This record gives sequence, structure tokens and C-alpha cells, in this order.
Amino acid sequence: MQTIRRDDISNFIKANPGYYFRELQRSLKLPTGVLQYHLNNLIKDGDVVAKELNGKTCYFPSRSFTSTQFIIFSHLRDRVRNKILRSLLSGESRAPSEIIKDLRISPPTLSYHLSLLVRDGLLERIQIEKGIGYRIKDLELFKGIIIEYKESFLDKLIQDFITVWTR
Repeated sequence: MQTIRRDDISNFIKANPGYYFRELQRSLKLPTGVLQYHLNNLIKDGDVVAKELNGKTCYFPSRSFTSTQFIIFSHLRDRVRNKILRSLLSGESRAPSEIIKDLRISPPTLSYHLSLLVRDGLLERIQIEKGIGYRIKDLELFKGIIIEYKESFLDKLIQDFITVWTR
């Protein structure tokens, strides 16, 4: 078994801000106690910041992020909200029925996650031809985060958007 040093964990968090504990554990292949020990020391030493966002503790490098960036990362790290946000990366507003069709999730699940994204100011509800639609409020901020941390987002769709945005 490979020995992971505290610096390895710190560097991983710098490259992948906003990961939850279990994501860190799976990615680094560390036992719970070992990871907890190192995270506690990294936090105590000021190298890592733990933020409670949307009911989960997310870990960030100590470099300064805005409160909006913390929130964006926490939503991008959630599997369902990540899919919703990806479906809106084109900048076009979309009706819930279109999002449901693409993501194959139930209407109550979509409604719950959309309400969180609207509450946190990441999406805006707008009137469209088909009723209510949703779009990313500050697409440029999203683009900046996704491009800066592109290695952290291994999803094919996001990689395709990065290619288009960076041309």
C-alpha cells in the first residue's frame, strides 16, 4: 500500500477544491481515520479550510475563495446538481421538462435541486415560451471556475465546453 503524506492530501485539495470527505477518501484510497487525522492537522495548520455547505463538509485550499465560489464548488461536487448545471452550460434557459428528459430524474428530485440552486443564487428562474425556465445566473463565473480547475472535472460534457470556451 502506498503511503500518502500530508502534502499529497493538501496538493490534491488544491487541485480539486470542494471535494466532500467521502470523495477525498475514495480518490486518495485512504482509511477514514488516516484521512481524518491528516485533514484535522491541515485545517489546524491553516493549509485547508473546511466549509459546511448544503449539509456536507467541503474541503478547500486556504487560498481565498469568494463565498459564491465556495457555493459553486459545493454544487458542482454534488452528482445531481452537477448534471443539472452541465445541462445549462450552453447559457440557454431550459424548461424543467427538458432537463428531466435529458437527465432522467423524477420531477420532485429536479424540483428539490433546482430550488437549492436558485436559493444559493446560481440559477435564475425566468419566463420562457414554455412557462418557467432556468439558466445559470453568472455563466462567466462558472466558465472561469471550470476552466481553471478543468482537471478536477473529468466529465466529457464539461471537457467539450472547455474546448469551445478556450478557443
